[in-house]
Amino acid sequence: MKHARWLLIIAAIYLAGFFAHALTLQKTVYGDGIFYYSWVRSIVVDRDINFTNEYRHFGVSAPATPKGAFGNKHPIGAPLFWLPWYAQAHAIIRGSGYELPYQLLVGLISVLAALTGLVLLYRLLLSFFSRTTSMLAITAIALTTNLFFYGSLDPVNSHAISFFAAVVFLSFLFSKKTHPFLTGCTLGFCTLVRPQDAALGILSFARPGLAKLKSSIAFFLGALFAFSPQLFAWYALYGTPWTSPYLAGSESYTWWPPHFLDVLFSPRNGLVLWTPIVFLALVGFIFWKSSLRRLFLLFIFTEIAIIGSWSIWWQGASYSGRMFVSVLPILSFGLAALFQRLQKHGLKSRDILIILVGPLTVLNMLFIFFYLFTR
Repeated sequence: MKHARWLLIIAAIYLAGFFAHALTLQKTVYGDGIFYYSWVRSIVVDRDINFTNEYRHFGVSAPATPKGAFGNKHPIGAPLFWLPWYAQAHAIIRGSGYELPYQLLVGLISVLAALTGLVLLYRLLLSFFSRTTSMLAITAIALTTNLFFYGSLDPVNSHAISFFAAVVFLSFLFSKKTHPFLTGCTLGFCTLVRPQDAALGILSFARPGLAKLKSSIAFFLGALFAFSPQLFAWYALYGTPWTSPYLAGSESYTWWPPHFLDVLFSPRNGLVLWTPIVFLALVGFIFWKSSLRRLFLLFIFTEIAIIGSWSIWWQGASYSGRMFVSVLPILSFGLAALFQRLQKHGLKSRDILIILVGPLTVLNMLFIFFYLFTR
């Protein structure tokens, strides 16, 4: 009950942050969120994927596609996740689709997805660590990282959904009862939300059964099935299902010089510099004596390589390294291992909260305020 109450406190903090920020701005849709939101608004209200009126309303534009229409390079995963609730709301409200209630609903769905991801991650950590250690790790992920920013203050984006999707994939991956096809579907969902998260497929080697030919084929078909809406969306807009508009445009991978250290330590959104708990999580893997450790670290460094090689390695208007939000579930294992080690050396959970989690939470909130008022 004590841990359930603590999860409710975290949920209350996230919801309070969301409503305070949204009602202050009188909107939840801005920045990249405009392009994600335009998908769901156009499909439900206009029943097409012509974004002319959406872009005009929000005052943005996008390069034209070979078909002469406005493009939308932002993946369709998060909009499809919002779509059932948005459609139900539109059936009741019957508005233009832009009003604040619509925006609040979409933002709230993302906040609830982030919170659900935290609960599922807590349950997953329980398979490896004690209840207290798992709760400490969840608290740190919830309050000391950029998940709070993208899961509470700026949720109309893909990041809260990508965190949730990554946790769902891990939950299916470590469940022996889950069919490989369904596990593949969860990986496809991750990729549908953010294509870079196909790198999560590296972790499939943690489940030996997937190495069998029949299981591997089922896993791959599941991933392709779940990702297929993006292929149809690309075909409808760009005339080809195989070329990502990110790669077809001005953005690209620049393998030399790499920016691996920049994405971690640069004042320009460096993940470790803006979110120091990440460094402690990486240190924690030293103490985690598990066969999964090397695989988890390989995935983390693969994400660093992908983001560090991206032509916009600083990730645009980002609070900390926003493209790393889907890595946070993996980093939670390193945090849990570190906290477990500290507990073995005599530190109580309250001490860890006071010495580490509390100060880093305050620092995270100060950085968020600095970002909000200086960007």
